[in-house]
Amino acid sequence: MFSAYIERPVNCRFEGQDTDEKILLLLRAHPITNLSWIAPSVLLFFLPILLPGLFSSAGIDLSFLPPAYGIVFLIINYLLILIIAFEGFLYWYFNVYIVTDKNIVDVDFHSILFKNIDVAPLRNIEDTSSSMGGILNSVFNYGDVFIQTAGATKNIDLHSIPRPHHVADFVLDEAHKIYGRGRDAYHHPD
Repeated sequence: MFSAYIERPVNCRFEGQDTDEKILLLLRAHPITNLSWIAPSVLLFFLPILLPGLFSSAGIDLSFLPPAYGIVFLIINYLLILIIAFEGFLYWYFNVYIVTDKNIVDVDFHSILFKNIDVAPLRNIEDTSSSMGGILNSVFNYGDVFIQTAGATKNIDLHSIPRPHHVADFVLDEAHKIYGRGRDAYHHPD
């Protein structure tokens, strides 16, 4: 369940799911996007090891400080790492996009106390588009998918997901199934 792209996940349900509704895709941001919280956590982890060397090379003597200050610094440092890593992981893990045979569900997890859920019925989908820009996006094959809906239904944007071109095509194909037409319905005979 830690994958960013899962087709037909088993033992997976979401709030508001109909009893006959099947989950076709479960999407999260690509794991490479976690570097934004993993890199600072790693740097902070090694900070207590590097700091004494940096101070001594700069000619700063901290031997006058009581040893309890060092222990307090270590405790604060590792608590900060724990907070950054825990919140980063929760944000990545619980911000999900779900494509079912009836709806597209966008679950935005803002904090432990607040989440936002947007649902767009597949029958309201008019168009999808995808974009990838940058070296990391191209190398790791992730990007954004924009789903345009009809009427008052809110448009859905899927950010930094794996295989964006495939997902955009998949969502549009599922919407066409709802309308009872496949891809060939758009080809006009000459």
